[in-house]
Amino acid sequence: MNTILYKYIKLINADKLIKRPSNTVKSPYMADIIIEDIESLAHCPALGISGLLNNESEFICSKNTDTKRKSKYTIELVYLPSCKNTFILTNTNPQFGNTIFKSILDNNLIKEYTNNLLYKTEKTYKDSRFDFYVKKQNGREEFIEIKSVLLCDFEKNNYPTKIIKNPEISNLNTYKKAAIFPDGFRKNKNVPISTRAIKHLKTLEDCIQNGYDATLYFIVQRDDCDYFKPSNVDQFYYEALKQAKNNGVNIKAIKVEWNPDGTCLYKSFIDVIIP
Repeated sequence: MNTILYKYIKLINADKLIKRPSNTVKSPYMADIIIEDIESLAHCPALGISGLLNNESEFICSKNTDTKRKSKYTIELVYLPSCKNTFILTNTNPQFGNTIFKSILDNNLIKEYTNNLLYKTEKTYKDSRFDFYVKKQNGREEFIEIKSVLLCDFEKNNYPTKIIKNPEISNLNTYKKAAIFPDGFRKNKNVPISTRAIKHLKTLEDCIQNGYDATLYFIVQRDDCDYFKPSNVDQFYYEALKQAKNNGVNIKAIKVEWNPDGTCLYKSFIDVIIP
């Protein structure tokens, strides 16, 4: 039986995304949606998911009662394309990578961290702050960074062309689906998508040089992927990831499964391939 890592208390199926940014609140993190038969504001923590959150999307929201917030709803789970005619439920809230990994630690699902002496979240190291710090049973100390992965590659001619204009196409002779990271909007392709993500890699290397263990975990928020690879869109991140691995940083990936009732199930480690 797969371990339940998380369960939302209450989720509501939305009817439609009307516009992002909202007509009334111009932040790209806010959208106008139809939900519970009325037009409302919704927080979009993952922005537009590289164009995959649109007015044709099926998505599920949480609801809050905080009167200080501009929006009652947050877009949490979105059906993203898996192939031409199949969509898979994915958690698009970028903070949930950390939430899921904490639950993995608490449930002792990674043998290396079983019976750890302690772990902390948001641990400072020099001028950086990592998502987790673990003091393991063997006395070794480890800094851990988490990245939440939403997107995948596709087999040639097997993706929804109306939704995805520039898919990452697999070059494998026998197709296996890859979870990919990073992806995102940038005006200039001659710069990284995320300089912060590259800084984390270099600082993890520094941890290794100073006698710590260091690991980057990709939490794949969908269960249709067979392995993880860096995406083709950011050569800067690819080179930094490859260098970090060569310099002793552990690069690992774990996939989970999300269900419409809001439960998240632990599935397995998957291979990491850095060509």
